[in-house]
Amino acid sequence: MKDLPQSVKSCLWSYDVDKMDFNVSDNRTILIHNILNMGASDAISWLFENFNKEEISDVIKNTNSSDWSKKSLSLWSLIFNTKPIKAGRFS
Repeated sequence: MKDLPQSVKSCLWSYDVDKMDFNVSDNRTILIHNILNMGASDAISWLFENFNKEEISDVIKNTNSSDWSKKSLSLWSLIFNTKPIKAGRFS
């Protein structure tokens, strides 16, 4: 997964993707969350080709709702029939 397409890299603009190990659970969560939250259709397509629905759904469920844009969270919660367990970092 080292050769990420530019559409995916643009979702991870604040990270050094060359140094990220996407076999590590936290990095996979960052990748999935950022693509769902900020990705265009090319990045979303790539995500669905490389990750299963269960893992994507778990990321939605296990991140804080305050970490999402409202529109992205509404869309993906509806599609995956899940929502974050926590409203914010301190709840």
